[in-house]
Order: sequence, then C-alpha cells, then structure tokens
Amino acid sequence: MPWVLRSSKLPPSFAELEAAAVAVIRILQGMPEFSNARIALIGGLGIWKYFRNYRITQDVDFLITVQGAPEAVKDKLLAIPSSPFQQQAQLFLYKTPGGKNIQIDITPDWQSPYLPSAAVPISTVRSASLPYISEIDLLVFKINSCGLRPTLAKKLRDATDARFLADHLTSSGPLVLSATQKNAVLQGLGDVVQLSEKDESWWKSKLILG
Repeated sequence: MPWVLRSSKLPPSFAELEAAAVAVIRILQGMPEFSNARIALIGGLGIWKYFRNYRITQDVDFLITVQGAPEAVKDKLLAIPSSPFQQQAQLFLYKTPGGKNIQIDITPDWQSPYLPSAAVPISTVRSASLPYISEIDLLVFKINSCGLRPTLAKKLRDATDARFLADHLTSSGPLVLSATQKNAVLQGLGDVVQLSEKDESWWKSKLILG
C-alpha cells in the first residue's frame, strides 16, 4: 500500500516532531560511518522550541556534516530492513511507531553559512538534550537563507521569522553578532529588507551593522 503524507488529518505535535528527531538520531547512531559526523537541529522546529506560541512546523530539519549529504544519508536510511523511511517525490518521510508520517529534511553543512556551535558528533547526542541551534543562529540562518528559497512563500516565511527573532532578541538589549555571523547576515540582508516590511536602516540598527 503506498504511503500517504500523513496518516492523520492533524499536523504533528511538537512532542511528535521531537520524538521523530530522537528516533532518526538513534538510527544514525547505529551506523558507524556516521558516528563522527556532526548534527544539529535547525529551522522551524527550533523556533517552535524557543517560542511555543509563535508558529508551528510540520517537519524536522537536520544540519549534518556528511560528505554526499543528503543523498548519502537518505540512501543508508532507506536501505534499512523494513525501513521506516520512504522517499515520496521531493519528500523524505519517517513513519512513527504510531503510523504518522513526518517529513525529514537533511541539509549538508556546505549549504549553511557556517557550522553552528550546537552541531555535535552524532555519537554524543542524548535524547534529553537535542542539539538545537541557538536563537541567534536561527536568526542568522533565516536571514542568510531567505533569498535562496525556491518559492516566494518560503522567502516570506524566512523574512517574517527573521523579523520576529530580531524583535525578540533585541527586546532586552543589543544583539551581539560575531564577525562570521555578521558576514552571513550581510549576504542575505537585501532579500529580507525587500520582504520584511522593514527598511535597511531598521535592520542595521537591530543587528548593529555598520
């Protein structure tokens, strides 16, 4: 029987997404070739973790330092006997023990502006302490990736997320970015300015950019 995207009309809960993240990492930990690769959780799940009342997401986004990712990782996961994974068109799905299909996105580290400090060896990850990137790194990644998104809807989502994060992170004081983070921000700032309803001076003031 072919899989459907989800077996329930309800979107996955935060707990279900975290459980899926734990399950995927545990499976990767059982593959010696990936034990020294670094992994981190990025994207919408990170935003949901830090801001439970802002917005939800329906997938799990991993950043991973595996040569040939994402295909090299997906191929290994699909080859597992009775694999809980399936590639369905552009979607890579993990079927939970409860039968819900959750989208898993795997981003190679070379597609990110830098390797965040939260990225740790897969072998060291514990389920009680998942490697979420920081709020500041989420902001930087959102700004940097905005113009690289394939659709206007995704560009707008990144710009909106970035504006929300910038407002929140500067509400209690100035935001301090490293030189690497500033460089990543400057690469994507033009696209965010066009889509966020805030001009360049607002963004440069928020991010303390000269």
